[in-house]
Amino acid sequence: MIQRKQSIYLFLCIVCFIICAVAPFGVLVPNGMGANSTINGIGVLDGDTGALSYPYFGIPMFFLALNAFWSLAIIFMYKNRKTQAFNCYIQLAAVLVETIVSGALIYCTCIDAQEVTFRPSFALCTPIIAMIFLLLAHKGIMDDERLVRAADRIR
Repeated sequence: MIQRKQSIYLFLCIVCFIICAVAPFGVLVPNGMGANSTINGIGVLDGDTGALSYPYFGIPMFFLALNAFWSLAIIFMYKNRKTQAFNCYIQLAAVLVETIVSGALIYCTCIDAQEVTFRPSFALCTPIIAMIFLLLAHKGIMDDERLVRAADRIR
């Protein structure tokens, strides 16, 4: 059965993961003198020197970028809807863990250790939006499964 709305939801997940991997998460504004630093998926770009610090931010963001490929693979699992639905739930759990780990990593290394104010950007909430799209895709997959089972009962 050709997928309908769940393919669109999974495609929107891919877009959210790409935005999350590319766009800056926020700006660290120093309380005193100094330039603003930008938090990217690969680290913190210092506004004064232009140097990249805390490069291990890229580890959880690398896994979030891999989720874009995972969502693409889930789209092409349309012949086995149970596996597709199971992969949606597993990916949802993985994104939740990755979001918590990356948020804790940003807080512990940048915000808590320095005298700065954090101003978040839209890219920080894209994993949450992607989780919502994953739930909607799972619901669409299960609706298709119920439709196929109902059609098999009629035959």
